[in-house]
Amino acid sequence: MNKPPNAKILVVDDEPQNIRLLQIRLQADGYTVLSANSGQEALELVQAEAPDLILLDIMMPGMNGFEVCQQIRAEEATQFIPVVMVTALSEKEDRIRAIEAGGDDFISKPFDSYEVLARVRSLVRIKRYHDALEQANRELKIHNERMDKELQMASEIQDSLMPQGITDLLGFRIVSHYTPAVVVGGDFFDLWEVERGRLGVFISDVMGHGVSAAFITVFIKTIVEEMITQTDDPGRLLEELNTRFNKMISSQQYMFATAFCAVIDRSNETLHYANAGHPFPFLVQRQRNVCKPIGDQSTGKGLGLLPDSTYQTHHYPFTPSDGLFLYTDGAYELQNSQGEEFTPQGIQEVIMQQITQPAPVLVETVLNTTDRFSDGRPKDDDITIVAIDGCGPMW
Repeated sequence: MNKPPNAKILVVDDEPQNIRLLQIRLQADGYTVLSANSGQEALELVQAEAPDLILLDIMMPGMNGFEVCQQIRAEEATQFIPVVMVTALSEKEDRIRAIEAGGDDFISKPFDSYEVLARVRSLVRIKRYHDALEQANRELKIHNERMDKELQMASEIQDSLMPQGITDLLGFRIVSHYTPAVVVGGDFFDLWEVERGRLGVFISDVMGHGVSAAFITVFIKTIVEEMITQTDDPGRLLEELNTRFNKMISSQQYMFATAFCAVIDRSNETLHYANAGHPFPFLVQRQRNVCKPIGDQSTGKGLGLLPDSTYQTHHYPFTPSDGLFLYTDGAYELQNSQGEEFTPQGIQEVIMQQITQPAPVLVETVLNTTDRFSDGRPKDDDITIVAIDGCGPMW
């Protein structure tokens, strides 16, 4: 039998013999039949029983079929119940009026019982498809709400892994900004106090973004925290991180990350750093009106690309008045309406224009400039910006 099981049909007619005729034929075909002999009674049954289909007579005393259909369509809970208008009217205008009232189909009196069954089966089947889709949508909404809550919790956990806003440590003011492309992302930043009052700085960018990338940041955070108690050598830290990365991550799936690690030693005015494929940070020398990248045009391989990668620790002069500006590629790979990238040189130019300003202003200016450049369009990648100032009157 080509009909959905257990369907309820409401027959509405002010003539009992018409109700009886349809009731006999529909029940013989396995349908549950409800009946009403007035428009008001029909509306009450629709609310109470939620039928799968309504066979609705148009010409009834009091509330006619047009009015009943309009009220059914006006209610959110009943608006998708199929309504077949049963009518002796044959004028084109009457059928147009029925369509405007919300009718789905027509059956003319005197009706043929086989035609009635064919139309009922078709519309009930459509109704069941709609109900199944509505149920799927409700379940999907519940699932999405649960996922949203879990993602929000993951976002809060990830935020707790990184310094936020303005941090004062060891005579430095550190200003950080992090915006994931989605709720969570693959950028990570950390800082810590090294023995003898030196400042440790780490920034990384995991390939991609979203939940999988965010998971890797937790792994990176764990290894960095373990290594900073064992070494103050940035190159050695990156080598150990790369070894662990290859063993635990890259062996399971193709993933890699860029990273930059540095130790700022104010006692001998030196920056010790190592780079694993990360964008070159900028040294900001306000007194000399200079902003320049730290490093040459080559870096070590990204973490996770080769298990035996080595990372050299370099040494760079860093006076008490110098500053450091770090970022991930999401800050400069964003594009304008012409498809042009902002580029690291664009960041450098912004810093130069505001070089006398303290770290909070630099960060805010870079963010505002890049946002204007991209016309406020959604960002395709995570963005992390970190500015570090030495102690002084600038801030």
